[in-house]
Amino acid sequence: MNRLHHLQETLPMNVLDYADNENVEFVILDYNSTDGLELWMKNNLHSFASKVVYYKTNQPQFYNRSHSRNMAFRLATGDVLINLDADNYAGKGFLEYIEKVFEQNQSVFMAPQDESLSDTFGKIGMAKVDFLTVRGYDEIIKGYGFEDNDIKNRLQNLGSKKVEYSQPAFLKAITHTEEERIKNEFIYHHLQKIFVEKISHQKAKILFVYQDNSYESAQIADSIFTTFENKDNFIKPLEVLNRYFMLDQSIEKGIFREDLVQNATQIKERETIFSIINFYSQLTNKLRFMDNFHHQRIAVNEAGFGCGRVIKNFDESNPIILS
Repeated sequence: MNRLHHLQETLPMNVLDYADNENVEFVILDYNSTDGLELWMKNNLHSFASKVVYYKTNQPQFYNRSHSRNMAFRLATGDVLINLDADNYAGKGFLEYIEKVFEQNQSVFMAPQDESLSDTFGKIGMAKVDFLTVRGYDEIIKGYGFEDNDIKNRLQNLGSKKVEYSQPAFLKAITHTEEERIKNEFIYHHLQKIFVEKISHQKAKILFVYQDNSYESAQIADSIFTTFENKDNFIKPLEVLNRYFMLDQSIEKGIFREDLVQNATQIKERETIFSIINFYSQLTNKLRFMDNFHHQRIAVNEAGFGCGRVIKNFDESNPIILS
């Protein structure tokens, strides 16, 4: 959503890199963007020949990673699906590499190494039949973070083997700010204030106040402290996988009152606000990821996934209803 400036750089290069590959289809999903994407595609679609198919949905108000990916994957016609975000370059030779992997292995999915940069972490390839079996990305996971970890885990529960890749040519993306990562999401548009309250050396409380004067809050714990009996005698490593976690039983929602933040500090620095939104989103999604993980779920989205009304190549007379 609203990534035209990225697509203007990546799409022409991606199409050019695969001009001679007849098996490539680039599905562009306009997720109700307001930045001129529709007009740009209308003016340029012909130059991409038959390699690009443009779909538009007018329904979403805010960006939902899981739902948008499910919609795009359902619309794709190929037997192998690859998630390629608007800021990602496919990389010359990548799709041929994917083809060989799937020719040699029936039950696999492709993913970058875990150490890969976040901008390409979601560049996952899977068989469409497996995507449909696990019922796509979990749409309970709405904001940034853990949607990729979750679908990879459920593909493995299905019996699909992860094949990692790390070639630099396949991991090129346009870098961008944290604000751009979250600016089309619900919290960003409705946020009025953020407060943080230190509860103990291990715990802190984050509270969001929205423009309608509602609030939501949760306690965040630092798992590093659970390892040490003496809170003043510890060493914090630079990185600890899954170090922070949200206490599920601590989540609160309601109408905001000043007494809720009498011991808290309001966060006003813009970059810190963006980082907290990003951080909170990831920890919220982590709760769902861990629930799926512990229950060894394969399929999710029982009520449907990637549902909605879309228009293909500007043909308003024949809308497609994904139900």
